[in-house]
Amino acid sequence: MWAFFSRRFRTWLFLAFGAPIVGWLLGKAGDTLEARGGETSLTRGLRGGRDFLRRHERGPIARRRRR
Repeated sequence: MWAFFSRRFRTWLFLAFGAPIVGWLLGKAGDTLEARGGETSLTRGLRGGRDFLRRHERGPIARRRRR
């Protein structure tokens, strides 16, 4: 069924749903590793990836910003 979607729609699906989920997973992994062994460059990188994706997320499951 995936093949029947247009390329643009598949890209939108990935950015709308995949990117926030990947950001959440990066943050969760960074927080878990930091709780075990303290702050390292790996945990900073994982949390930095989460923060980057949070700043750039859009779509139906993105956080709504107050204006």
